[in-house]
Amino acid sequence: MNAEQLALSKLLNLAKGYHSALKVPEQSTDWLDIQSSSLLVARLHQYWQQQYPAARRSYWAIKSWGMLYWQPVYLALISVHELNMSFSLQNFKQHYQQGVIAGLQLSTIKAQYHQNQQQAVTDMAAHLKRYVVKLLTDLNLVARLNERLAMSLLADTLLAILLLHAKRKPQFNIHVMAAHWLHALDISEAGEFIMLTACSDSLALTRKTCCLHYQIGNVAKCANCPKQPQQIKVQRMQQELIAVCYS
Repeated sequence: MNAEQLALSKLLNLAKGYHSALKVPEQSTDWLDIQSSSLLVARLHQYWQQQYPAARRSYWAIKSWGMLYWQPVYLALISVHELNMSFSLQNFKQHYQQGVIAGLQLSTIKAQYHQNQQQAVTDMAAHLKRYVVKLLTDLNLVARLNERLAMSLLADTLLAILLLHAKRKPQFNIHVMAAHWLHALDISEAGEFIMLTACSDSLALTRKTCCLHYQIGNVAKCANCPKQPQQIKVQRMQQELIAVCYS
């Protein structure tokens, strides 16, 4: 196994520990390739439009966008904070099936190792932004979603993954590294970390942007939905923490 194969093997093994869907699927149907992604992106958007016709256009666009970027964001953060490594996402393929993007294919990577994580963040953020901006361009052929909102949605997901990493690595300085990522991605609007103290001290994320999931009907807003007063949001998050503590 050469150096590139070893780096890829480490990355994929770590990824499965963060999210069970971050793996090569046993059975595959369609692959989203960044070089020719526009047709599949259109199919993805059409699926959610047909699945929830009563929802608004913004929901279809945001749902599709969330599907498109979540895996590369995970890989970017895992690469940097587990391996101090960056790599190009141009050869990265994502598995698509019935409106869901989950599963990946990455045949090889040209890994670049860095002396510190801030350098790794800067380089990996550049690769990540090139990749997702191409997908956003494809999405905007069928649905309107401006880049500021799109990157703010991505930022909330990025912060949530950093929070997951911080729980795995207690010494991780989440506030400093979050600031590095947001600066490197040129994102000015993102959620905030708060400390919940209902039954145990627990760092949590209050989202800046809304996924609009409640628009599908008979679904309550998320506990940390930004479309509600801060006091109500924190109260609901505290209640969720209590439920976890005593479950």
